[in-house]
Amino acid sequence: AFIKKQPKYLKLGAIDVERLKNTPVKSPEVSQQKSPPYPSDSTATFIIEGMHCKSCVSNIESALSTLQYVSSIVVSLENRSAIVKYNASSVTPEMLRKAIEAVSPGQYRVSIASEVESTSSSPSSSSLQKMPLNIVSQPLTQETVININGMTCNSCVQSIEGVISKKPGVKS
Repeated sequence: AFIKKQPKYLKLGAIDVERLKNTPVKSPEVSQQKSPPYPSDSTATFIIEGMHCKSCVSNIESALSTLQYVSSIVVSLENRSAIVKYNASSVTPEMLRKAIEAVSPGQYRVSIASEVESTSSSPSSSSLQKMPLNIVSQPLTQETVININGMTCNSCVQSIEGVISKKPGVKS
């Protein structure tokens, strides 16, 4: 007979939760450049609520950079914003807003912060730094539950617990 045990839920501290959220994803570069600038390029800045980690940033950048009419996109997790350079004769900022929300329906709430017609310079990080940064006070310790599927034995549980418990900031 085979007895399958339910795994124990892991508890992570606030430090580890932040490390998991900020773990870099494989991305060739911060700014996704797709195609050469169009003669009538415009730039729009969007405020994006609902991004939690660098994976969210990568998903938005990847999705929009595949669109023909987008020349470049820079997404900032810290400032909850995106600067998109696009062909104004092919698409409107409202259409881009909807495209960002469609990356993960229901997760992102996007608003248009500004539009600049016919720009010749690429989006700069200085534009992102002008955006307000919301700082939220967090408790020193935090409990986090991570569901892990596919573990079939106690050895799996012990391996995962062993690796995570050695991380700085993990209490139990």
